[in-house]
Amino acid sequence: MNANRALRPSRPGLAPLAALLCLLLLPQPVAACRYSVRDTGFVDLGAEPYRLELAAPADFAATAQLYRAAAAGLFLEANVSFAPAATGAGTLRLSDSTGRGLDLVPSGSLPTERTAIAQLLGSVATSPRREDIYREALRAYAVIVFVEGTSAGDNERVRRIIQAASDGLARLMPAMPKPVDVPPQLVTIPLDQQAAEAVLIWGLGLEPRLSPEPRVALIYGRGRRLGTPLEGPLITRTALQERLSLIGQDCECELDRAWLKGPVLPGRWDRELQQLAARTLGFDPENPLVRAEVSRIVLRGEGDQTRQKKTSTALALGYSEESVDAITAAPEAADETTATAPSIAPTSPAPPTPKANSPGPLATVSVRPLWFALFGFLAAAFGAGLMVLRRSRRS
Repeated sequence: MNANRALRPSRPGLAPLAALLCLLLLPQPVAACRYSVRDTGFVDLGAEPYRLELAAPADFAATAQLYRAAAAGLFLEANVSFAPAATGAGTLRLSDSTGRGLDLVPSGSLPTERTAIAQLLGSVATSPRREDIYREALRAYAVIVFVEGTSAGDNERVRRIIQAASDGLARLMPAMPKPVDVPPQLVTIPLDQQAAEAVLIWGLGLEPRLSPEPRVALIYGRGRRLGTPLEGPLITRTALQERLSLIGQDCECELDRAWLKGPVLPGRWDRELQQLAARTLGFDPENPLVRAEVSRIVLRGEGDQTRQKKTSTALALGYSEESVDAITAAPEAADETTATAPSIAPTSPAPPTPKANSPGPLATVSVRPLWFALFGFLAAAFGAGLMVLRRSRRS
């Protein structure tokens, strides 16, 4: 009887099942994306350049050559192409890939002197505030471009909101996939500079004329805009901080890819800026392999349309809304601290120190592998116990 029992093929125990369960429950290595959303903003994805079209009378041919020669030098490292002269009443129009345009001079008033032509076309290629944006985007998390309105009271309200959103985002930055030392920086376009910065304001998706309401746009990378600009009452701390939090997300997450496809400002991103970007980022954005990988990520699909309602939102990251009236009613000393807008300093500020009891995504994400490890250990122990019990019964 014992011999028959010994010759009987043994049934497979539960140990293999337990081992399989253990492998499933234990945290598996995941290939993380090398790039954040901010990183992708420095990569040229081959978007259609801006087009500057000269429409001049037939007797303007000699002067048109001056325009063509000036554009060849000024637009050499810019994302602007000069269109051949067409017959017209004498206009110079800048347009984007969607057909949206900006007339740079009134009809029939094209400058004809070499110096004036160079100055006009130079304003298309660069400007003081665009240089500020490029410089700050290289060293900081992002740039908040504030276009002042004609209402001084509204301007002050928006400055306090921008400061509060920037401070709130700074507390969250250490827990992001690729932390940046410098929080979002502010670049302001005051009323008296908006005429000279018409190309920049137009490139932000706004009308370059003066507006009674203040306007805000978010820029990252080599001048890439995040979403549509915010105007007037739409400028809130919640809206700004939620959008800013997207820039620090992993580019391989469920983020809606539309956020990564914002237009790049018209301007000149020269070799010096490109080299500085490569040193700052730790990779060369112009490398063909990098461009191919980022293009695959950005063009892969639209992603999760509800991503902006998940953990990337400011509310889920430990943010709570405060009334602007309450900030205004605070003591004078505290109000001065709150109302001061982020300054554009030549040196990088010290990294913000998060509060010890401040909730954030890091606390949520870091606990999950511990639970997986615990479940895996229990499954392995359960399987080992079954094996010992089975052997004891056979003996």
